[in-house]
Amino acid sequence: MHYRYQLASLTDMPNMANTLSRWQVPLKLVRLTQKVIDGDRVDQETIVTFQGVWQPLSNEQLQSLPENMRSWEWVWIHAVAGTLNLNTGDKVKFNNKRYKVMSLKDYSLNGFIEYNLVRDYEQRD
Repeated sequence: MHYRYQLASLTDMPNMANTLSRWQVPLKLVRLTQKVIDGDRVDQETIVTFQGVWQPLSNEQLQSLPENMRSWEWVWIHAVAGTLNLNTGDKVKFNNKRYKVMSLKDYSLNGFIEYNLVRDYEQRD
């Protein structure tokens, strides 16, 4: 099978946006933010729709985490550069579960961004 890659303008790396398009599906996250208005904390939810890949971290990736964090729910998001725009520390909801963005890797020269998220603490009533 022959694959044709579009090269990014400043590197010899292939532009992976075309490759991602074969794997990605429509996803919807809810971005959770807080603002202080007139001295009161106001929670805001913003729906973010994008095309991407949502998958659990592999066993190899989990092994690189500290032992006490390996059983937590970790996920990986790959999205076309410029479509999701999350930052480390941001909180989101996906399928009614809260996650915190723990890291991101900016491969925008190659057409995509990679995010690592962990299931966020939720207080139970």
